[in-house]
Amino acid sequence: MSSSIRSLLLSALLAGGIVGLSIAEPNSAEREAIVAYQQNAFIEQLRDIHESAGFAVPVEVDWESIALPGQAAHYAAEDYWTNVYFVPLAEALEMLTSYDQGRQAVQGKLKRVVVRYDASQASTSDYHSKVALESGVLNINFKPASAAEQIEERTEAIQSSLETLL
Repeated sequence: MSSSIRSLLLSALLAGGIVGLSIAEPNSAEREAIVAYQQNAFIEQLRDIHESAGFAVPVEVDWESIALPGQAAHYAAEDYWTNVYFVPLAEALEMLTSYDQGRQAVQGKLKRVVVRYDASQASTSDYHSKVALESGVLNINFKPASAAEQIEERTEAIQSSLETLL
């Protein structure tokens, strides 16, 4: 990894925007596409997530696991990561924090969110089984580039898991 990319990522980490970064194996085109996404779309998505939660909930993204090899040209497409992970998360949080009990539960009990992709455990349609809340940590394991029209299903799966905080 070049020193300029490493410095940029360190700056983002220190600013609290990117937590749990694990870029080790992607090729240079994939690394560049990941950084471009982080600097543009992810910053906006993270802002929406924090606003929806009502606080700066840490969001750890395992970029290496969600960056499928050979797909770098698609990382910035809304249907690749944005509508698969981040929009449904923000929408689910917004729904729960729209009333006092939900807002208090989310702000008091949600410690962090972990986004990753494990092909051996992920599905493109059974979203409820791919979201888990354990000890205040929300784990999301959706396949990148899943069907765009399934935002509502992913939002519902995330919301259902978060409702256990109530």
